[in-house]
Order: sequence, then structure tokens, then C-alpha cells
Amino acid sequence: MTAPPSRSQRPRSLAAERAILSATLRILAEDGYAGLTIDRVAATARASKSTIYRRWKNKEHLILALFERLPVAMPEAGDSFEAELLSAFRQFARIMDESPLRGVLPMLVAECVNNPALAAALAKVNDRRRVPLRQIIERAVERGELVRGTDVELVIDVLQGAIAIRLYFLLDQVTEDWIRSLVQLIRDGAGRRER
Repeated sequence: MTAPPSRSQRPRSLAAERAILSATLRILAEDGYAGLTIDRVAATARASKSTIYRRWKNKEHLILALFERLPVAMPEAGDSFEAELLSAFRQFARIMDESPLRGVLPMLVAECVNNPALAAALAKVNDRRRVPLRQIIERAVERGELVRGTDVELVIDVLQGAIAIRLYFLLDQVTEDWIRSLVQLIRDGAGRRER
């Protein structure tokens, strides 16, 4: 005798989850973080608040669930730091082009300044997205493109920071030529030794 499907596997439960997350995304896109409330998500999704709270503790967890459903750029090992980073960038650009979360992210980052719970939720999302960059940099060190002892986490900060400034502050495109220049800058900087 087989056990009945768990609550999370039932079609009605999956449909409710999709409706709740879809409502969350719609509200974020239309009215930002300030306009997002559990009451409003419940009304928009035509779900009860208890259905939402069974799955997610608060609205920060709802946002985290949205970002966790985005695929992560996972480039295969290539023959150079530049080639791997370009591959990751192409995947990232395609993911963001296809996601309505692209326009939501800057307002959420701004909200993090005064909201520790949201900041903690987005930090978890970013930790997941740093994994492929960490692998790319570590392989570059193994190939000798970056010196042993390179501060991998700092290089990730430089990459993510430069891209974020370009996209969200300068409102400029991140081109492949720009990525190549950034790679060269990192190679030159990471290759210097203290005198």
C-alpha cells in the first residue's frame, strides 16, 4: 500500500503556490516592496492567509522563493578566465532578460538598507549566485591566470559590484567588450605582488 501524496505534491497545492508567487511578483512589479503585504497577496492570488503562512513565514520569504526559482548561470569549465566569465555573463543576461524580476531587484536592494530581514533573504540568494563565479576564479588560479593566494571573494565582489553599478546606477549596457576589459583589469590587479 503506497502512502498518499504529500500536501506539497498535490496539484491543488502546487496551483496555489504558483498563484501566490505570481501574485507576489505582480505586486512587486506594480507597487514595489512597500505595496507588498500578505493580505494583498492573498486577495490577488485568491488564497487564504493561512495557505501562505503554511509555506512562507513572511513577505521576505515570499521574495526569496521568487528568486530561488530563477536559474543560476552555471558555465562549463572552459580554457580561460575570460571565456568562462563571458559564458556566465551570456547565461546571466539571458536569465535576466526573460525574468520580470530584473526591474524589481534594484528597489529590493534599496529597501535592504532599512530592512534586515529582507537583506538576510537576499544575501541567501546572492550566496547561491556566487558559487559559479567562485568556481570560475578558482579554475583561473589553477591555470595560473590569477596568482595563488588571490582573494577569491574580493574578486567576486569586484565583478558583481562593477556589473551592478553599470546596470543600475549608470543605466548602461554590460557588453562583452566591457566584460573583457574587466577581466583584464582583474588579471592585472590580482597578478601584482606587494613590493
